[in-house]
Amino acid sequence: MKLFALFFLPIFLYAASIETLVEHAKSTHLSLEMIKYKLSVLDDKYEMSRNFVNPELSLSMSDIQLRDISNRSIEPMQYTALNFKQKISYFGKRDANSKKVEAQKAQVNIFLEEAQVALTKAIKLSAFTVWKLEKQLKIVNSYISLTKQNIDLFSAYAVNDSSAHMSIMNAELTLSQLKIKKSKLNSALAGEYKIISYLSDMDVKSVEADMSMREPQNIDYYLHAINSNKSYKMKEAELEVAHRNLKVKDLASFIDPVVQVGYFRREKFEDYLSVGVGFSLPIYGTESSNQEVSRKIVLSKNSEAVDTKNKLSSQISVIYAQLQNSYNIYNILQHELLPQLEHMEDLSSSSLKSGANLVLYIRILEKKLTLDEQNIDAIALYHKNLASLEALIGR
Repeated sequence: MKLFALFFLPIFLYAASIETLVEHAKSTHLSLEMIKYKLSVLDDKYEMSRNFVNPELSLSMSDIQLRDISNRSIEPMQYTALNFKQKISYFGKRDANSKKVEAQKAQVNIFLEEAQVALTKAIKLSAFTVWKLEKQLKIVNSYISLTKQNIDLFSAYAVNDSSAHMSIMNAELTLSQLKIKKSKLNSALAGEYKIISYLSDMDVKSVEADMSMREPQNIDYYLHAINSNKSYKMKEAELEVAHRNLKVKDLASFIDPVVQVGYFRREKFEDYLSVGVGFSLPIYGTESSNQEVSRKIVLSKNSEAVDTKNKLSSQISVIYAQLQNSYNIYNILQHELLPQLEHMEDLSSSSLKSGANLVLYIRILEKKLTLDEQNIDAIALYHKNLASLEALIGR
């Protein structure tokens, strides 16, 4: 335990990477532990599937004479019998049940992988939201500082008249709005840290994320990897379980013999043994009905798998379009809008010292703040869409 604590000590001292948070969550998160317990249950079920049905042991007394209950030697029909009865499963039935349990275990394993992928995606989305809020908060703080400086600067250079006073009041109004935005961002950031702490199963104080922007891979890369999607693999696993269950139902129509052995003891006559063999007769069609139900379930599961694959193709196309769109918006902001607005800000800032209109400068700052926020949104949305695409291909 001490070594474990020492290993994760740097996480609490420095910014934790997304990879570190994901690995920690996979190791300790309770939602995954519950699934692991289900796997353990299936191990026990497998052992049970190898067993025969419990035998029956019975003790009986025949021909009890009411006039002399304790006398067991009046006639030959009086005996005390010990009977043993065992149902023998038809060859292959136990193997079929075992293979069904193995298929169920494979299904739960995929469910575990699916939960891990979902948890990984949730941590990434939360981390990108933390990054977005922190960047927005940093920008708002810088604009608050800049607005205060320009109010002081304009007050020093501007002529003391009503228009100058109105400009200052307008700038102070903008400053108050920035403070409100800062308060909202702080609140949202605190809440998001609670979310990512729960998801990663640790107390997260700071997150380190690689937010570099790269041109998206071709959509065919994701479409060709659909078979790795955990939801699709889950449908395949459900189909396999359905096939195994159909095999069990098919074998159920074969008769299981019942062997019965009895030992009969008599007081004044020789003891004897009896051996009998019995069969259950499938004459009411229950087994055939169960087979038909299982066949229909197989067909249903097969259709679900095909439908899931088609749905995944559609989801990938939609999310990929959003990914491409956020990447295009980022490029427009970076190479067109932001450089132009920065140049306008420089010109306006220079003229402000000569008593130019403060309102015009504040409006430019507001536009630049809006564009900066759009730029942050585009980067965060790009990485969120990328995380969603990676989750769709099982990563």
